[in-house]
Amino acid sequence: MTVVMTETRSKTAARYLVEQLAAWGCRTVYGVAGDDNLHLLDALEKQDAIQYIACRLETTAALMASAEAKMTGRLAVCTATAGPGAALLVAGLGDAAMDRAPVLAITGQVERKKIGTGSKQAVDQQLLVQPLARYTAMTADVDALPEQLNRAMRTALEEGGVAHLSVPKDVWTQPLDAPVFPPPPKRKPPRPAEEEMEKSIRTMEGAKRPIILAGRGTEESKEVLLALADRMSAPIMATMPARPVVPADHPLFLGGLGLAGSEISSELLRESDLCLILGSTWWPEDFVPKEIPAIQADISPGQIGLHMPVIAGIVGELGEVLKEWLARLRPADRSEWRSRIEGARVRWKEQIEKEARQIQTPLAPQQVIAALRRAVDDEALIALDTGDHALWFNRIFQPKKQEILLSGRWRTLGFGLPAAMAAKRVCGHRQAVALVGDGGFVTTMADLITAVRYGWPITVIVMNNGSFAMEKNRMETAGLDPAAAELVNPDFAALAEAFGGEGYFVEHADQLEETFRRALSSNRPSVVDVRIGSPRVPHTRL
Repeated sequence: MTVVMTETRSKTAARYLVEQLAAWGCRTVYGVAGDDNLHLLDALEKQDAIQYIACRLETTAALMASAEAKMTGRLAVCTATAGPGAALLVAGLGDAAMDRAPVLAITGQVERKKIGTGSKQAVDQQLLVQPLARYTAMTADVDALPEQLNRAMRTALEEGGVAHLSVPKDVWTQPLDAPVFPPPPKRKPPRPAEEEMEKSIRTMEGAKRPIILAGRGTEESKEVLLALADRMSAPIMATMPARPVVPADHPLFLGGLGLAGSEISSELLRESDLCLILGSTWWPEDFVPKEIPAIQADISPGQIGLHMPVIAGIVGELGEVLKEWLARLRPADRSEWRSRIEGARVRWKEQIEKEARQIQTPLAPQQVIAALRRAVDDEALIALDTGDHALWFNRIFQPKKQEILLSGRWRTLGFGLPAAMAAKRVCGHRQAVALVGDGGFVTTMADLITAVRYGWPITVIVMNNGSFAMEKNRMETAGLDPAAAELVNPDFAALAEAFGGEGYFVEHADQLEETFRRALSSNRPSVVDVRIGSPRVPHTRL
């Protein structure tokens, strides 16, 4: 139910903005207080439709908003003050921009009379944000705010990505009596062009060794995707966000594609004569054939053929496209191809089980991931930071119904903790786990206190190998001196206790699963410091 404040007395710009956000279903604003957004924060505190989450780092606020938008598809909002506040917000907004998550950033600005005078913390915020924002504007006059805000919110939602408004400090308190814009009506997905559908069906029927690359866009079409794969005897590769879409034990599932994927995905893709790219823009050039016939289906026209040439591009709601293909495709005998798939799957399963069973000190990353797989709830939310641990996770972890959050294209260090907090904020009944490296965790670690403050019992598992392992391994592979990638770390378990959470330390395999279960069942934020080695992920190179 939408809650909108209805007092008739003259509203300020700050109060109007909060009402407009509430009318569009916003329930959370993430931010950090600063001199130029204090009136906005005051307006947020004087109503109960939207909760303000006070972060310690602006980057955390932006990453939390991005993670919420990825999970829900709804507009998420973050705020910061001018100058360094806006700059630190940008570091997190890149994630929303690159992964096309609808996020509205609202930044304070110095007073209008101080703009262009060299005043403290004054910077051209439109220039600062422009490379990442689909819309950015400064509210130079209070009467422009309603239209600017409406345009910003619509742009973020309809185009996917970042919209930005900077509001000078003196504008926040200006009176503004203006109507609230209603949310835009939902657009009906386009009907696929019949010519493209015919072309795609003829091509699919003629393929002897088809293969499917499934992206996050398939998450609402799981059953029909699996039915189509079975009809075509087409094995399925999945991007990391789409890993829960296909059961790990499905006879046509190959794993991921790319550095973090399985060897058999690249192997069978090279042998394939047609790739169906469904709801995905992931196309890792180093792991795909230079030329392979491809058909792409996506709800967004701009994604078709963006990263690879395609024979046919199908624009439409993916579930409906897959149903139509399934209804119109004639069956074909691909028993030889299916037999090849089965053999590859058996070999791959033996390989990853062997890696997960290895016993060594320091612990192997594969051991840790395998223990997490056994300990975590089937419907947990797992936020991955950027680093080698994410590659090992995609290689070893076999999702059931877990949802996976990651920084797909921005790949910023520090994503894991903010994303796990946002996940817990949005879905409080589900386990929220951050799997992080020691390098990434430290970048947003201060906001562990935010999880403590709001009582979010998230679990942070720190893969601690004393290095930026991905960079170290790449440097060693190229014969470079890796000293710059080595780290000196604090005692993460003791740090968690100091923050008011729980801390655990693990260095032996027989401690892993029991410790994970204790941390996961805690009613406080917990950190598990796991000492691991830094073996090279297969295919590692500079």
